[in-house]
Amino acid sequence: MDVILETPGTRVGKEKEMLKLTVPNNKPILVPLREIESLIVNQGIQISTQALHALSYHAINIIYTSMGKPFGIYTPFVNLGTIHTRRQQILAYEDWRGCHLASRFVYSTIENKRRLLLYFAKNRRESNPGKYRMLRAAAKKIGKIEEKLMTFSRHEMKGKRISEVRSILMGMEGKSTAIYFLNYGNLFPDGFKVLRRTRRPPRDPVNSLLSLGYTVLQGYVTTAIAAAGLELYGGYLHSDRSGKPSLALDLLEEFRQPVVDRLVAKLIFKEVIKPEDFESSFQGYNLKKEKKGIFYQKLKEEVFGGSQAQEIFGEKKHASPSSSKQKKKVKINYKAQMIRQARKVANFLLGKTKQYEPFIMNW
Repeated sequence: MDVILETPGTRVGKEKEMLKLTVPNNKPILVPLREIESLIVNQGIQISTQALHALSYHAINIIYTSMGKPFGIYTPFVNLGTIHTRRQQILAYEDWRGCHLASRFVYSTIENKRRLLLYFAKNRRESNPGKYRMLRAAAKKIGKIEEKLMTFSRHEMKGKRISEVRSILMGMEGKSTAIYFLNYGNLFPDGFKVLRRTRRPPRDPVNSLLSLGYTVLQGYVTTAIAAAGLELYGGYLHSDRSGKPSLALDLLEEFRQPVVDRLVAKLIFKEVIKPEDFESSFQGYNLKKEKKGIFYQKLKEEVFGGSQAQEIFGEKKHASPSSSKQKKKVKINYKAQMIRQARKVANFLLGKTKQYEPFIMNW
């Protein structure tokens, strides 16, 4: 499990082979250390030296967050992996491999955005033809950007270092994001509509949910990178900066739309989360405490067995008597998939594969 602590004043201690969690005004909770995958903590959480030692011994990462965004990650020495893998990871920054990985990360996030819009369009073909056409048109525009990316990757990127092409790759990703978010945000009912992505602070309920989901998802990605023996801070698409887990941010790009964006849409369309479930302050919009538990639980269910786009989100559709045949739901363990992707990165860096294949969602 992933333990998420947000209440200021919460104390984390150790009792035998258990982590002892003491939330203010609540009875202590004991959680077996062997069952913990990662610990995600907000500001104001106190972790004892004994608990820190136990977490290190069990190779449990700690992700520190503020206002829904990670600002630091503690990775135990036991997670450091092989030196050979890390040597190749650093060397790849200066050769074609860094460019290849960065372009593949960008390809995955652009393609997943395109596919999710097509998925939403498909479910509105009869119920809302106007929105169907708009979503299809947006997906087509994103497809054009993807074509430019592929041409650039095959020809103009050859012989260059990642530092020379990063701005071009990020520019393509940024253009696709602007088109995607304008149409994604316009899908929602009154009280949720949004036209652009805002992060620090999130200025509306949808952005608040996305930021919350991405923070948790980054914890899973961090664990996957550590399991593959890779250096968390040695990314390619995202630039180096002190305390910035650039490789985690790189790999996170593959899972934003398949996991978080789709789940947020599902919870809003099914009215599991409503506009009144948020509170606004100088820190932006925040989901109320009583609803956060539901959101975290739904996200965990999605990560460990999410459906590959077989459910209908947002539009009520009445089944006809003749529509007895339904597509079988395909369950994906995204946590396991993240580990597979991290190992694919390591295998590519070690020369075991000729190219890196990113995760692309079905629809």
